[in-house]
Amino acid sequence: MMSKLITLAIFDNAFDIRFNLLKGLLDEAGIPYVTTNENYRTVKSVPFMTAANVSIDIKVNETDLEEAMNLYRSIV
Repeated sequence: MMSKLITLAIFDNAFDIRFNLLKGLLDEAGIPYVTTNENYRTVKSVPFMTAANVSIDIKVNETDLEEAMNLYRSIV
């Protein structure tokens, strides 16, 4: 059974160092994640942004949330 995806962190853009650090930490820990709006946010200019695409989310499985939160806390 697939667990629910939970938003772990929200970033303003894909160039935020914390965004890239968190992805690297999750990769190293073997925690699967999904990003939303990563490419769209860096391609579209400001006039095309809406509430649905102004942020980049990193989502993890509910079962991995505690471990992922510990990694996130280490960089904020």
